[in-house]
Amino acid sequence: MPASRYTLRVSVKTLGKEPISGLDSEPSIAIGLIRVTVKQRERHLVLQACDFDSEGDAEDFLQQIKGGLWNLALEHNIAFVPYFGRRDLTRAKDPEAAAHNLAKCFGTPAEEPVKPVHGLTEEAGYTIFASDENIRFLAVGDFTAHASTGWDAVARTLTEGIQQSGLGADQQDSGLATAVDLYLTHFYETSIRARFLTLMMVLEVLAPVTERHPTAVQLLADFQKSIDLQIDGAADTETRDALEALRREIDFRKETSIRRRVRRLVLDVAPLDEQSRQALAKKVVDAYDLRGTVVHTGAVDAQALSEANETALQTAKLILRARLGLSASSSALAASCHAPPR
Repeated sequence: MPASRYTLRVSVKTLGKEPISGLDSEPSIAIGLIRVTVKQRERHLVLQACDFDSEGDAEDFLQQIKGGLWNLALEHNIAFVPYFGRRDLTRAKDPEAAAHNLAKCFGTPAEEPVKPVHGLTEEAGYTIFASDENIRFLAVGDFTAHASTGWDAVARTLTEGIQQSGLGADQQDSGLATAVDLYLTHFYETSIRARFLTLMMVLEVLAPVTERHPTAVQLLADFQKSIDLQIDGAADTETRDALEALRREIDFRKETSIRRRVRRLVLDVAPLDEQSRQALAKKVVDAYDLRGTVVHTGAVDAQALSEANETALQTAKLILRARLGLSASSSALAASCHAPPR
């Protein structure tokens, strides 16, 4: 009896109903010996990779599928809900009876000959099952349709993302995962202010936490010791709470400002030449300053906000590509290197 082969199926809910055109024929791409089929099922984009020797091999390939999807979001603005939880399968005791019951429930004629249904699960997330099993996936709801990207362009991006994923990314980096989630979230915001603030949050999350000059840190540490003595002698809860809050503030003050951290992020990570990195770092700092104006007053020039949003978007793409181990696209490099006239 031949050994079982396994299939990995990943399904993500997209912002648009059909963000990729040309998927009617369910095209596929080859990643080494693994073939990944791509299809659109209502509002879900489905990637199915087949012919794994074991469930463990299929599970290991999930990170590469994520890399492909992240690359689609960065290169083609294809937004999706980043849910990658594993779905449990509800197995059918009688696969043929299950097929008839499902057809009856949904008011559709049963296939002839009957194609047994071996299990049911929810649509979004990922599933691993034997390749010779017929699994049905259930989903509800709908989204409004948006612009569509051709399959040929998507195939190149998806292949690149899957092949390069994991080469430079720390799979356990929670900050990187949060930044990717925020990047995907910005597509769902309806105002440019909200999109801009979300993109700046992406850069804030990715920015390295560094301490101030040792002399400044030592002075703050000395101040903390005096606060600790005051806390120990505090006579009432209100005084103690106020002093503990001040102590936490001192801890925060040991770090460099977020503004400087974001600048350092660009200088250290952006895959650009020195002159371009310096120019982009200045643009990002200007954008961060505008962020403060948006948060505190809300009154900003529309053109300035548009340019700052574009800077934040292209910088977020550039840094995320670098952190995910993906090569920077030529369009992203060009947009990051050349600032619009101010």
